[in-house]
Amino acid sequence: MLFSYPITATAENWLHECLCTMVQTIHDSHDAGQAVPAWPGIIPAPHRDKLRTRTGLRKLLQQYSVAVRKLSVLERQQVLTCLAQQNRIADLVTCATDCESLSDLPGVIQVPIADLFGFAFELLTGLGVRDRHYYMIYTAASNRVCPFCGCESFDAPGAPREDLDHYLSKSRYPFAAANLRNLAPMGKKCNERYKLGQDILRDIAGVRRRSFDPYAKRHIKVTLDNSVPFGGADGQTPAWQIDFDPDSEECTTWDDVFHIRERIKRDVLDPSFRQWLGNFAAWFKKRRGIADPGDAEVLDAIRTYAEDLILMGLTACEFLRAPVFQMLHRYCASGDQRVLALMKNVVTMAVP
Repeated sequence: MLFSYPITATAENWLHECLCTMVQTIHDSHDAGQAVPAWPGIIPAPHRDKLRTRTGLRKLLQQYSVAVRKLSVLERQQVLTCLAQQNRIADLVTCATDCESLSDLPGVIQVPIADLFGFAFELLTGLGVRDRHYYMIYTAASNRVCPFCGCESFDAPGAPREDLDHYLSKSRYPFAAANLRNLAPMGKKCNERYKLGQDILRDIAGVRRRSFDPYAKRHIKVTLDNSVPFGGADGQTPAWQIDFDPDSEECTTWDDVFHIRERIKRDVLDPSFRQWLGNFAAWFKKRRGIADPGDAEVLDAIRTYAEDLILMGLTACEFLRAPVFQMLHRYCASGDQRVLALMKNVVTMAVP
């Protein structure tokens, strides 16, 4: 994940908190052998007026209550423990703690949980919470692209909504389905072609793994310094080595889930390399205009160009241009005559 979302965007998490409180009330009532408070009295008072007309929520709470009544005391406690565990997002993604999944719970309660918390997620749109959540993320961002790939641009608030991903999949961890801490705007390709319903907490063998927290501050750079010029299949394009800085187990999970290296190479670097060299040639012609540049002049131009590209930030796929030219500068500065000859030829062809 190239960058994170501001944690302040999750502040309006009242619906999730209300739901957890109502579930706790249902459990406490059954454990005490008392009647569950009637609707809308079960709704926490500060938000009662916003939810009293949501009859679908009332119906699903009633169904949940009926299922809870069929559980033993120990089973009810298991469910409440799971509710708490599934919402410890920060601890789960760092492997500081673990949690049961929906399939680990008693069968009678599984569908009522999925239906109740899935319905609450849908309510976020009608209550305006989803749009306000996205507005805060979009307006705070210096880079309005999907942080999971850096290549998909995010549209402004008011446009058709970007995908809102359940980072911990709601099929496995439904108790976090309406928790803003578990909801991350994501580009459509990342969400619908790559992540899908994958378990971010476990690999395909079921082994626990560390993953990025979308709301924990970080910045990851893509570097290409160890790529090999002329090493590609066509003998002209580099054999790309895509590294992450800083690298970590979280980066491994990120790459496994979203196929970052594969997509960067296939969809951006290979098809764009020659075009980007042409763009550099045009820049050199306009900024330097030297008909027969020497080695030092070409080297300085590549360095300056890379520095200018860095200033562009994460502008869709363009953020990958800077590491390309940083890599080329590194080879030229180390005395690689073949790469230097390539770059001199590129700029010489651009100058009349």
